[in-house]
Amino acid sequence: MKRTRLSASVLRVSEALMNEAVGVMAADAKPSIESVTLLFDQLQLSDQQIADRMCPVRLSDGKAQVWVLPEHAHDDQARALVLALSQLDLPMAQPPRVIVSAATLGELNRGLRHGHSTHRSASMTASIPKHVLVSLLDDLVGWALRADASDIHLTVRHDRPCADVAFTVNGCCVRPEPFAQLSTNIVQELLAVCWMTVQGGNGAVFDTTCEQQGRFERQIGAQTIGLRWASLVVQGGVSVCWRLLNRVRWQAPPSLDTLGYCDVDQSRLLRATHGHGGLVVFAGLVGSGKSTSLAALMQWIPDTRKIITLEDPVEYVVPNALQCPVSGFEAQAAASGLASKLKTIKRSAAHDVLIGELRDTLGGQAVVDLVLAGTNVYTTVHASSALQILTRLSSALIGVPETLLVMPGFVKLLVYQVLLKRLCEHCALDANQWSELPDSSAIALRLKPTGKLKWLEQLSKVVGGGAGSWQFRNPDGCRHCAGSDDRYSAGYGSRLLISEMIEPATLPGFYGALADQPLWNQVAHWQGLAGNGVIELPGYIPVAQVARDYLQAGLLDPRDYVVRFAPASQELSCALD
Repeated sequence: MKRTRLSASVLRVSEALMNEAVGVMAADAKPSIESVTLLFDQLQLSDQQIADRMCPVRLSDGKAQVWVLPEHAHDDQARALVLALSQLDLPMAQPPRVIVSAATLGELNRGLRHGHSTHRSASMTASIPKHVLVSLLDDLVGWALRADASDIHLTVRHDRPCADVAFTVNGCCVRPEPFAQLSTNIVQELLAVCWMTVQGGNGAVFDTTCEQQGRFERQIGAQTIGLRWASLVVQGGVSVCWRLLNRVRWQAPPSLDTLGYCDVDQSRLLRATHGHGGLVVFAGLVGSGKSTSLAALMQWIPDTRKIITLEDPVEYVVPNALQCPVSGFEAQAAASGLASKLKTIKRSAAHDVLIGELRDTLGGQAVVDLVLAGTNVYTTVHASSALQILTRLSSALIGVPETLLVMPGFVKLLVYQVLLKRLCEHCALDANQWSELPDSSAIALRLKPTGKLKWLEQLSKVVGGGAGSWQFRNPDGCRHCAGSDDRYSAGYGSRLLISEMIEPATLPGFYGALADQPLWNQVAHWQGLAGNGVIELPGYIPVAQVARDYLQAGLLDPRDYVVRFAPASQELSCALD
């Protein structure tokens, strides 16, 4: 008899759902999260697939309801949850489905999920006051700004009491003492709270069982700091990397001179913006300033030209450009959106187009179409030299035909750049002072105290210059460079931009050498000669040679030079710890 009544009740609910009006939760009517109970366990359902879209709950008055995001309010899954709740002998709230914000759903998941075997941050009980987490976030970002760090790394493992907190400073991971004892719980709670403000992210809640990407902003003093989020699932937990984006919003366009380009390189960059049709590519490691250099260059294009940019995300404001952000990280949706943007751009009569980064054949095909249509195209790739940009573009990943890359006029300029720390001019040590230190105190390279003089002698032979003019980082720093909690930046001053450029139209023999053999073969030949200090392309100065000049001028620590530019050498290795 009871089963008959239950079936009839379910049938009535099912019929009512077809014409049911879905409610919307008003901001001032949101119940206290602590008074709400999740009902996944009672329904014997797994929450892993739907918790970021909808959740079955029991309100403080004992009535059941489904909280759902706007775009999923009329999904069959939402209706099925209401039907399932009707079988729990719980009274149903009216309306049974209510639309809530992503932040509300995330807060619900984070604070109230109990009894699950998964190690998601949402299973934690919210016990840390929000103002404490906000203060911690500001401390992390503030330290990164003072140390000129490019990234913040937060790794939580559920079998360890403390989280691993690191910063990328001068290309190295450093772990400051102030953050060495942060508990796993507080860092995981911080990540869960920060994820609620992420834009363009995949998932409504922070999840340690899958990779997530997005971006958010934080106001630090008068600065608005953009942070790009990328999480990686690791054994026993998750590691989240926050990349610091436009750390200082530009009040006025920066000059190429301020960025560190010499007069000759500035002339090459400006020539690349002239005319119609041609490709300008910047390459470098992550954090080498490619996007900053491109944005600075775009500022020099006159207002008489139409400029369109396609970026993920938009990092700098270019006043004379139409800037198009690409958001969303689900592969198929992102590719569809990008394809639509590129198709429209090709029909928008633009003179200059910036594509933030070339990653695949979709971008490669767009470059070919735009350049051949008479548009100047500016972009970035990951490559280890200006010459290797050519092999990167012609690879199967991007797919620009070799016949076009070696066609006069298709490629205007190839730029490879590196950002290193410049020594503090006030406290840098000469070779004698450095050799007397008890240890090398280098972040990137440690030497045996007894091997310092031998190492200097061998390095002098490798670089072809004496050590008399070399200077070294002072590990204690001075009042000009050392912060109270930043021993990693002590001894360093501003950034040092080191670049190499290839302007094919001005290099005699460039096109002729590429015409008779495969591109990769000739590039490898040139690359090998450049590595040995031999140049077959007059006017092309490899970045290693530029770095040697800075080394001889006393601007670059020899240990930083060795880590980045010196070839493998048994003689140099013998002095290493």
